[in-house]
Amino acid sequence: MNQIPQTLGGEVTADINALISESDRLRDWNAPEIQVLLRRIEKLQKVDARDAFVRFGALAAICGNVDALFEYYRKALLLPGEAETKHEIWVSMGNAGLYSQAQEIGTWLLDPKRGFFPKIWEEAVSIGQVLAVWNRLQEAKRTYPDLSDVDFSLLERAAAVMRERKLTDENIGSILNLMGDIQRAHRIMFSGTLASILKVLRPPDDPPYLYFAMPLDASVGEIHAMNRELARLVVEKLPEGAFPQGMVASFAKAPPVELRAAA
Repeated sequence: MNQIPQTLGGEVTADINALISESDRLRDWNAPEIQVLLRRIEKLQKVDARDAFVRFGALAAICGNVDALFEYYRKALLLPGEAETKHEIWVSMGNAGLYSQAQEIGTWLLDPKRGFFPKIWEEAVSIGQVLAVWNRLQEAKRTYPDLSDVDFSLLERAAAVMRERKLTDENIGSILNLMGDIQRAHRIMFSGTLASILKVLRPPDDPPYLYFAMPLDASVGEIHAMNRELARLVVEKLPEGAFPQGMVASFAKAPPVELRAAA
C-alpha cells in the first residue's frame, strides 16, 4: 500500500492560499475545485488528523461555512497541537468574518510566552484587539528584543484614545462582527493581509476617535450598499442604536493589488 506523502498538508495549504490569492470572493462549498481539495484533505486525514481538520476548517472558512468551521475546530482541538490549532483556526475565523470569536482565541495567542505575539500582533489590532496587544507589549518586548525596533506609536495613540473614551476591544469586536455578517451575505472576504486599517482621528472641535476601514476588492456600488447595511444593523442590533463612543468603522475600496504589494 502506497504511503501518503507527508508533504500533502503543505500542498493543500498552498492550494487554499492560491484560491484566496485568486479572488477574495467566498467559494461555493459544492464547487468542483473545493470538492477536489476536500478529497485531498481526506487523504491527509489518514496521515495527520489534526492537520486535516485544520485544513477542512480553512476550506470551510473561505466558503463562509461557519457551522462546518466550528465543527472542524472542535475536532482539531481534541488532538495534540493545541497552540498551532488555535493559531490556524484564528486565521480561518478572520477569513470567515468571525471577528469576535477570533478575538477570544487571539487573547490566548497574544500571551508572549506562547510564541505568536511577533507574527500576529498587527492582525490582532486589525480585528479590534488594540488593548489586548498594548497591555502585553512591554512583556513581549522583553521576550522578543527585536520588537524594540518596531514603531508602535499608532498602537500607543489608539490605546490612549480608548482609555479616554472608555472604549473596549469587545466594543470594537461587536461592530466588526456585524461587518462579518454583511461580508458573508455578500460572499466576500477582506482584501489584503489585515482585516481593517486603523486610524486615530482627532478633529479640532470633537473628541478623538478610532476609525477602522475594512478594505474590499469590490465595486464602489457594492461597498456603498454594504455600508448602508452596516448602518442599519448598528441601529437594529446595538443597545444604543449607534457606534460605541470613540469609534467608527466602514467598508472601503481596497487599493489595486500592485499598490498593496508596493506599500
